[in-house]
Amino acid sequence: MKPLAKWLPLIVACLFLFVTVGCKKSPATLVGTYSVKDGGILKEFIRIEQDGDKYTISEKDGRKWLSPIEAAPVDDEDLEKILAQPVKGSLTSLGTDTVAVVQVDRGWKLDKFESTTGFWLASALGPLELYKN
Repeated sequence: MKPLAKWLPLIVACLFLFVTVGCKKSPATLVGTYSVKDGGILKEFIRIEQDGDKYTISEKDGRKWLSPIEAAPVDDEDLEKILAQPVKGSLTSLGTDTVAVVQVDRGWKLDKFESTTGFWLASALGPLELYKN
């Protein structure tokens, strides 16, 4: 048997898994602090923390962080409910019933919004570009 022929079934199986599972990242990749641009200046805005397999999300109010609330992975269907519109692409997100921090490929688009950083906040007000610190 030729060397490639004996590996072909394994290669096909791996490709099948790659295509069906997709390229979603672990929610743990979202752990960190995110800023927004305000008048061209980056200001800390939201933070995701992890303790074991649990996540929390906190918002910054002025100089202090508000009490963290429990966050969980947000699937595409729930993300569509938050935004009140369909979303497409490989999305990794953590959040609550009303907001989510979302990681996408740079250049990802939703209507007129285009993510240049690969991170954005989903809310009822629409997408907001985030900058991971």
